Amino acid sequence: MDGGLGFLTSVYRDGRVLIGGKSYPAGTFAVCLLNQYYKDDTAARISVFRQSNWNVQEHLCAGYLNETDFLKAGEEILTILQTLPKLKPFSSLDVAAEKRQIAGLFTENNAAAISDYLRRRAAVSRFDGVFPPEYDKALFKNGKTLCATILSTLRFYDTIPEDMRKAFEQLRIFVSRVDEAERFDERHLLPIATEIFGSNPFPLYTEYIALPKRRNSRILVTARRMTFERYYSFVLTDFFEGLHNGHYPRRCEICKQYFLMQSARRQKYCSYGTAPELYHGEKISCRRYAIIQGKAERAKDNPLKAAYNRRCSAIRSEKSRGTISAEFAQAAQEMAKCRLEQAEEDDAYAKTNYYADLERAKLYADTDKRMKR
Repeated sequence: MDGGLGFLTSVYRDGRVLIGGKSYPAGTFAVCLLNQYYKDDTAARISVFRQSNWNVQEHLCAGYLNETDFLKAGEEILTILQTLPKLKPFSSLDVAAEKRQIAGLFTENNAAAISDYLRRRAAVSRFDGVFPPEYDKALFKNGKTLCATILSTLRFYDTIPEDMRKAFEQLRIFVSRVDEAERFDERHLLPIATEIFGSNPFPLYTEYIALPKRRNSRILVTARRMTFERYYSFVLTDFFEGLHNGHYPRRCEICKQYFLMQSARRQKYCSYGTAPELYHGEKISCRRYAIIQGKAERAKDNPLKAAYNRRCSAIRSEKSRGTISAEFAQAAQEMAKCRLEQAEEDDAYAKTNYYADLERAKLYADTDKRMKR
């Protein structure tokens, strides 16, 4: 946004987005919009407070200003800022600072300054050649900057409801068509995405900055800091940055919530949702519920299960050759099964340590340690 408000600014690097001092996988906020759009009618509530906003935009474009509408427009934005923190990423941002910015922008003094600037500008426009007494170079510069800041702020908050609706509908269509892809990677998902979202200009400001490679690291790497003029630009940037890094939204067939996939698996169930029914009186995850119901994903669609099956096959082969005992083989298979279940419950473990923990040397060493306890 102009005027230094910078309310919606994020940094993208290596498939992650840094916003509000926290780091998330790219694509997180597209999923958040899918899950939060209808929650507590938040989007609908935001759309109500825009009448004075529209009036002031129309007034400024016509060259005059109604002070009452101007002050009410500021009050409308402050009301919107009571609701926005219920949605991500706004819940991670400094909303209190933004409220102070808005309160300091939509004041009686600024209304008087803008009215004076518009009056003087109208007077100057009627003269050719020599500037009339109404012209003041510094005043005109400040007035022009203030009007631009007011307009960009009004437009940002005015477009949020429509941006949410448009992005939500398009993202929902994308999720419904994901299974059309032969594989869930950028090459196969991108054509579907571009067909749905089309060619849209993204009004934003981009600058390259130096960022520590890791927390407390002295090594600096290049990152992109983006300041968005519209919420729609932010959500689509987050979505396509995620898609570029193999992240894409899916909908859980159990809890019906959306979740962010970070691999090319044909996963049908989320790892963190809660199943609609209790199991032996306890809450269980959607993935565990699906397994109990006999609805687990097929092994050929699940690289985690495929790696587990290969390791178990190798264990059975060594057992038949007599290179390991039957007792050791059973213990190794049990440990491999535990690691598969952990990977299915924890995407971070699946991406970082799961395959290494299934390697023969690592699995056998850990099995040996457990048996000697």
